[in-house]
Amino acid sequence: MRVCAISFKECWRDDAGHWHSTGGFPVQMTAIASLFDEMTLVAVEGPPQRGGLPLPVNARVVPMRRPTGHDARRKLSVLARLPYYLRTLARHVRDADVVHVPLPGDLPLLGLYVALAMRKRVLARYGGSWTSNSQTTTMNRVTRASIRACAGGRNVVLVTGAGTARPGPHMHWLFATAIARDEVARVRPNLQRPLGTPPRLAYVGRLSPEKGVAVLVDAMARLRAEVPDGRPMDAMPRLTLIGDGPQRARLQAMVAERGCDDVITFAGQLDRVQLVDALQRTDVCVLPSLTESFCKARLDAMMCGVPVVTTEVGFGREIVGDDGERGWIVPSGDAVALAHALDHVCAAPLDWPALRRRCRHFTEEFTIESWAAQIDRICAAQWGVPLRTATTPDAARHVLAAVP
Repeated sequence: MRVCAISFKECWRDDAGHWHSTGGFPVQMTAIASLFDEMTLVAVEGPPQRGGLPLPVNARVVPMRRPTGHDARRKLSVLARLPYYLRTLARHVRDADVVHVPLPGDLPLLGLYVALAMRKRVLARYGGSWTSNSQTTTMNRVTRASIRACAGGRNVVLVTGAGTARPGPHMHWLFATAIARDEVARVRPNLQRPLGTPPRLAYVGRLSPEKGVAVLVDAMARLRAEVPDGRPMDAMPRLTLIGDGPQRARLQAMVAERGCDDVITFAGQLDRVQLVDALQRTDVCVLPSLTESFCKARLDAMMCGVPVVTTEVGFGREIVGDDGERGWIVPSGDAVALAHALDHVCAAPLDWPALRRRCRHFTEEFTIESWAAQIDRICAAQWGVPLRTATTPDAARHVLAAVP
């Protein structure tokens, strides 16, 4: 079977002509590619970035022109080039047996509409917060309404998250991860290590408003302001911000304005090896998202034996458990509560080895192989053919053709 995946993620070629991208996207696309005989990946071509990973070696990557600007300006750019995007998408959707659209995103949403118009089977995966909150946009609402309307029959709809009740009729929950099974076997963190002196905190993710990094900087500034009141400086935690994004310049200015240059460091985008190495030297990962689905960075940290201070959004409680089990929950957007939580974590007499062991044990089942197997099972049940074990591509297409 042939799959056409459509993404807004920016990709680039290295000097050898191999395609790369950032975050968990390359890992997840490789897992999707493993379920099919052929993959065409239609994505946006952008400039090279730090911390890239290779896209599936067996995928044919089709680069599209990069929309200009952000938010409303980007949407206007897509509208101005709409005939070009529609022609490009239709050309490659036409040759596919299944169209995979990771949502939300403007170009994948266009791809969804093209696939539906051409009566192709769709594998839609919604990766944003399924629950509406202050960060939910009109485009998010349109996207969710679109996949609700088309779910079932020939269209498999997966929603990133967890729960006992389905997110909607004919839809399925799917956790998110970028952890490979061999990585779990290879990465052996020191689970016996105590809290460092000073405590080492890390944020991992995109530097953008919805991630709540400004709230974290505010919380650190509040802790930093207490140091002159007799608090020893070596008890003041140090924070490393790992990642990049449109808010970086504003955050750097905020750090300087609040006098936190000595306790907050910007590491930029790291590749996977560098990220895992950094996490193994971290005591606590702080992820203060204002909106989230099922945060992969929480699992990345826990794989390295690092507990998480995070918010309730995106199934935070389900991942963290009770406070002190694998981390702690704070209200989203509340810098005072976050400062108090960090102060408590860095000062309380905790059994750090036991805490690290619980984190590590929890993540060992959340691998990309388990993720792909779950997608395979859901598609097999709905389409009547297991993607991995179809005898021949023609046989699989014959089965798919029989599904209404």
